[in-house]
Amino acid sequence: MITRLKTHCWCGNSDLTPFSSDYLYCSKCHCLALMHMPEHNISHIEDKNTDLYGKQYYLSHLPQDYGYPDLPTRARTDLPERCLHWLRTLLKYKLPPAKALELGSAHGGFVAMLNWAGFDTAGLELSPWVVDFAKKTFNVHSFLGPIEDQKIEPSSLDVIVLMDVLEHLPDPVASMRQCLSLLRPDGLILIQTPKFPEDKSYECMKEEGASFLLQLKEAEHVYLFSEHSIRQFFSSLGAEYLEFESAIFAHYDMFLVASRERLVLTAPEKRKEALTATPGGRLIQALIDIDEQKDAMQEHSELLEADRAARLEVIHDLGSKLQESEADRAERLEVIHDLERKMQELATRIDSLMGSSSWRITAPLRWIIDHFRKMFIN
Repeated sequence: MITRLKTHCWCGNSDLTPFSSDYLYCSKCHCLALMHMPEHNISHIEDKNTDLYGKQYYLSHLPQDYGYPDLPTRARTDLPERCLHWLRTLLKYKLPPAKALELGSAHGGFVAMLNWAGFDTAGLELSPWVVDFAKKTFNVHSFLGPIEDQKIEPSSLDVIVLMDVLEHLPDPVASMRQCLSLLRPDGLILIQTPKFPEDKSYECMKEEGASFLLQLKEAEHVYLFSEHSIRQFFSSLGAEYLEFESAIFAHYDMFLVASRERLVLTAPEKRKEALTATPGGRLIQALIDIDEQKDAMQEHSELLEADRAARLEVIHDLGSKLQESEADRAERLEVIHDLERKMQELATRIDSLMGSSSWRITAPLRWIIDHFRKMFIN
C-alpha cells in the first residue's frame, strides 16, 4: 500500500508519495518536495553569523559538512571554471550592453565578470556579511534580502541569473514570478540547479551510488526539479521557451535558459564585436580564447584516447585470436604425435610379425607393408 502525505508541491498537488526519509515525490510534475517544510522564513537573515545562509554557512558549514571550498577560496577558483562557463553560455543568447541581476551571488565573482564583459550587473544576497564580502572582494553592488522585497523597476532587466539557488527557494513560484516581472519581454533567466532523475527510485540510486543523492539536503534544498518538472514549472509562469545547455557537473546538475520569447542564438562574430568594444570586454575575450583553446586540446586529447583505446582493443583481439590459434596448433601437434606413436607401435609389431617364422607373407601383403612404410615411416 502506498502512503500519501499532505505536503503541497509547488504545482499545488498534495497527493505526494514518500521518496526517501526526507523527500516526497510528486507524480503530477515529477519533482521532489521536502517532507517537512521550514517553519521559519529562511529567506530573511536575522543573525548574520549563525542563520542558515549567514557567515558560518560559507566559512564552516560548506567546508566541514560537504567538503566544499570556503567563500574566500571560491572567490579565486570559481572565476576560470564555472563563472567563465556560465558567461560563455549567456553570450550565446544575450550580448552586452544589457542589464543583469544575479540572485545568490555569493562572493560576487560572476557579477564582476559580467560587468567586465560590458553588462550592467548587480548581485543579491540574504546575508549582510556576504554582501559586504562581495563589495570588498570584487567591488560589486549587491541587493540585500529576497527578490520579492527589492524595489527594482518592472521590465527593466535583460538577464536574471540563479546558480544553485532555485532549489533553495521556499516559494519558487512567487520568486520566479517576481523575476519574470522584472525582465523585459525578451529577457531570460539563466539557471543551474540539481537534476532529479525521475525515472529512478531512491533504492535504485542507492544501489548505483548515484551522485544526485548528495543533493538530498533536507536543511537547504526545498524542491528538486527534473527536466520534465522544470519545463512544466516555467511554462506555468509563461516562460515556455527553454534550452538545456551543458552543465559543468552534468552527473547531478542541469543548466538551462528560460524565456517568454523564442530564444535566438547570437552570431560568434557579434559576440567578439560586443566584447572587444570595451577594455574589460577585451580581457574577457582573451580569457574565452584561452578557454576555447583548452576545450580544443581536451577534445583532441579525448580523440587520441579513443583512438588509443580502439587500437588496444584490436591488439587485445589479435592477441586473443593468436592464443586461440596457438592452442589449436598445440592440440593438433598432440594429435599428430599421438598418431606417430601409434604408427611406430604398429610398425614395430609388423616387424615382429614379419620376423616370426609362423607368419607367412604373401606378395600382396608384402606390397601393402612396403606401401605403409613409405607413407608413414619414411
